Amino acid sequence: MSKWTIREAETKDIHGLAQVHLNSWLTTYRGIVPDTYLDNMKLESRIELWTRVLDPSNKSMTFVLENPSGEIAGFINGGASREKGFDIEAEVYSLYLLKEAQGKGYGRELMNRMIGYFGKQGYRSMLVWVLEDNPALQFYQKMGGRFLTRDLLEIGGEHVKDLCLEWRNLDELS
Repeated sequence: MSKWTIREAETKDIHGLAQVHLNSWLTTYRGIVPDTYLDNMKLESRIELWTRVLDPSNKSMTFVLENPSGEIAGFINGGASREKGFDIEAEVYSLYLLKEAQGKGYGRELMNRMIGYFGKQGYRSMLVWVLEDNPALQFYQKMGGRFLTRDLLEIGGEHVKDLCLEWRNLDELS
């Protein structure tokens, strides 16, 4: 494999997804969420999470980004919106890239792949929740996300600000 590729996740990807998820939290959220929370995160719990996410009964979609060596360097996961009060149909549940994959357009490619998937499902709008101090907030804004609301999220016994961004018309993005 000589280039970066994006494809649908498979069960063989569970460990790689868990590793990217854990490493992304440790590098992105240090200084944003309590260090004790991050220091106690375990790969095993992420493996359990991704085993559930990739179960065929789960209705979400996950795309992985593979580096030229065939290792997972990022992913996006999404599906029907979990927020019932906003009249928005789809939600990006998570998007993480390892440092090696950031700033190269792969986040945009993953978002575009998910938007295409949402379109095939008949979804016309989407949202994403992002921690206010997460540097990725600017990425979502550049992708056209508009502020919808904010909430406080408790992580490790502390409250952090969580912002919800919306895209009301996905047809405008394709």
